[in-house]
Amino acid sequence: MAYGSQLLSPARDLDAIQTRVRQTLDRGVQIDLSTELCKRFLRRHVNRKIEVVILYVDIDGSTRMSMAVTPLQFATILHVFSQEMSLLISEHGGYTLKYVGDAVIALFPAEYDSRQASMNAIGCVKDMQEIIKKCINPELAAHGLPEIRIKISIDYGDVQVVVYGKSLERSHIDIVGSTISMAAKMLAFAKTGQIVVGESLYEKLPSDNQSSAKLDVDPSRWSYVNEKSGSPYGLYVMK
Repeated sequence: MAYGSQLLSPARDLDAIQTRVRQTLDRGVQIDLSTELCKRFLRRHVNRKIEVVILYVDIDGSTRMSMAVTPLQFATILHVFSQEMSLLISEHGGYTLKYVGDAVIALFPAEYDSRQASMNAIGCVKDMQEIIKKCINPELAAHGLPEIRIKISIDYGDVQVVVYGKSLERSHIDIVGSTISMAAKMLAFAKTGQIVVGESLYEKLPSDNQSSAKLDVDPSRWSYVNEKSGSPYGLYVMK
């Protein structure tokens, strides 16, 4: 199945999402944006390496946006963005790892079926683009607020789960490793509206879904190397 076939196209689904966005703009966040479910998942893998797909979705031009609206309006835009992106992540089998400024970071467990996890992440970001275009931006415009533009990066690999403290339940828990570091740095190569994927994830996609263009990256800005081949680690823009 091609990743594009899983877009949220039924009108009633889009209407319900747009209604929730409108209510959030008028009344505040409609769901719990806790990352506790992700923490529970990570606690089961403390001090281990696990295979995951990492997804970053970032509001492009958020600094400029924050200067054009009131602090309350900007906070409301972030609430809408974080809420809708988190719901889509969950619907596609992922976990919201954290919220960092104007970015949402997610992970998709990939230990049992890395190809399916990769496809889930691709389906998720395609839906993100559609929901922003058809549900979020129309409501922002109706409320006299600037529309959202996003950039996305995705990659696959292993990360290590680390607890910062003695208490498994109360201490901060996070993931570290080259996969999440690369996914973060890949955002710098994405233009507005683009999805940049790393070579490891690209290779997981079925051939009929590898509709993409390889980026010509300046080696002075991107020094990562494919450990297997020894060649520069490839980046691709999904079409």
